[in-house]
Amino acid sequence: MQEPRELADIAQALLNAKEVTVVSHVVPDGDCIGTSIALALGLKSKGLQVQVVNGDPVPEMYAYLKGSEEILLPSSVQRVSDVVVLVDCTDLERAGSFLEGMLSKVPTMINIDHHVSNTYFGRLNYVQPSAAAAGEMVYALLRKMAVEITPEIATALYTALVTDTGSFQYENTTSETFQLAAELVDRGADLEEIRYNLWERKPLISLLLLREVFPTLSLAYDGRVAWMTLDKRTFDTLEANSEHCEGFINYPRAIDGVEVAMFFRETAPGEIKVGLRSKKKVDVNLLAAQFGGGGHRRAAGCVVQGTMEEAVNRLVAAAGAMIQDQAVK
Repeated sequence: MQEPRELADIAQALLNAKEVTVVSHVVPDGDCIGTSIALALGLKSKGLQVQVVNGDPVPEMYAYLKGSEEILLPSSVQRVSDVVVLVDCTDLERAGSFLEGMLSKVPTMINIDHHVSNTYFGRLNYVQPSAAAAGEMVYALLRKMAVEITPEIATALYTALVTDTGSFQYENTTSETFQLAAELVDRGADLEEIRYNLWERKPLISLLLLREVFPTLSLAYDGRVAWMTLDKRTFDTLEANSEHCEGFINYPRAIDGVEVAMFFRETAPGEIKVGLRSKKKVDVNLLAAQFGGGGHRRAAGCVVQGTMEEAVNRLVAAAGAMIQDQAVK
């Protein structure tokens, strides 16, 4: 991947700083958690004071990462630094409403992201949609800053890569992604710890939730659109959290003949969070954008106001229209 000109400016800005606050998005995933931790560890090795803040707690499945225990919730933060780095966020709103207010007047906002829908909200913007994960970009930044890639940093970055590429199965995976993965293994990434925590520690609640969700599986448009739904009552009854729904969308996506898969979860009365995936033709980033969301060509999301039935009807119709449009072309 060709080095962008912004990389040197960001590296210098961070090296000149004394304090840095690292922030990522709400409902954190492996890329944003692993990337935030790797960046924080790298900056600390250069003598900087660093705090990492996230609008939601770290999912238990990522607690194995060194530094995850130091990630703060907004309620614990008295002030943010004059230099703030947002990673894996398309816009400032992705940090959550509480943090958005705290960050709105930060003098130096650094935006590091790989989503095509990024709004370039930072004073310094390092946005590369061709990157498989934000972890790829932070690795390049750390090397630019002459940071030693320790086993702890390598483990965090490998976690970012493997989760955002679907274990190197998604089309965002490139030869450079594999090269970086090999480099991180050479640098001491703990593959056994990663494997155990990501794929061999499924909480029982996840399976109980899945048992409730599977009967909602539905298809439309000759089997080319598939979706599942989860209502808030079921979610709350099982005392679940967002982590327990991880990967649910892959079940409808895996069905033979399905082009667009969706997972609808009621997060509050009248508010539906929608995950979107596609296989070959439909750009779900454009689909999500119709409803105020965004993401990547093959993975995106949005939040829809209304009942579950209204959300399903609107999204399924929009997906069907895009599929039919592709068929015409």
